[in-house]
Amino acid sequence: MFENNLSRRGFVTGAAAVAGLAGLSVIAPGLAGADPKIDDQHSESEFAPGVGALAMMTFQKIDGTPVYYWRSDRGNTTARNWQVTAPFYDALVAWIRDLRTLSAAYGSISYIVSAGFYVDKAGQHGAGTAMDLDHVRWSGGNTISPLDQAHASTTAATRKRYFATEAVCRRRFRYVLDGFYNADHHDHIHSDFGGMPVRVLKDSEADTKFVQATCNNFRASGLAVDGIWGPNTQTAFNGLKTALAVTGDPHTSTAVWQAMLSKIATKGFANQNI
Repeated sequence: MFENNLSRRGFVTGAAAVAGLAGLSVIAPGLAGADPKIDDQHSESEFAPGVGALAMMTFQKIDGTPVYYWRSDRGNTTARNWQVTAPFYDALVAWIRDLRTLSAAYGSISYIVSAGFYVDKAGQHGAGTAMDLDHVRWSGGNTISPLDQAHASTTAATRKRYFATEAVCRRRFRYVLDGFYNADHHDHIHSDFGGMPVRVLKDSEADTKFVQATCNNFRASGLAVDGIWGPNTQTAFNGLKTALAVTGDPHTSTAVWQAMLSKIATKGFANQNI
């Protein structure tokens, strides 16, 4: 549904961009089940361009949507210069277009808030291929705020909106680390290009916790969100697939997993059980 919707300037070269964004199921170098342990709490001083930033592009908006920074001034709407690689920016455009489409009932996206893209440190942030998502606001007044730990909200609709937003991130980025992943990610959703293409892997702690939390919040499955893909998680996942009328194998097919994520997001933004 969303695989060919980029018109900004097409996809530039790069194995991650080609394999992940075009929906190919070819395994890119570096794909592994083990999730990266990312140092994902950043200071503003680390946003300053480093040597690796010379090959990056600077932006203030993603496909016309402003991107703000609230960690030092909550509610600040001052334009800010962010940096990423050109292929990663193309992925961000694809992501925000997916988000607009799947949450269309909320109106347009007024702005998003990030805790960082390029950051002067090792890993995907240092490569300019990562995003930390803090907050999204829609023109109709709805918001979702990982910054406020929405994954643990006492309101079911808020939790569903959180997992809907995460599902959209997972459509375009391989490693997506949420509030259940570890303490470093309790207040944002991290998305990056590592280990493309996108699929759901049973030996990925992050993928498994997302599946477990989704089954709990949409189907009251009662799973322990422990990152271990055991028989109870398999049974719950099979039930989720059946309820969503998903055919094919989301463990091996990018297209199948992306389609399943779209259905999860649609249900979440509508505050519906599955």
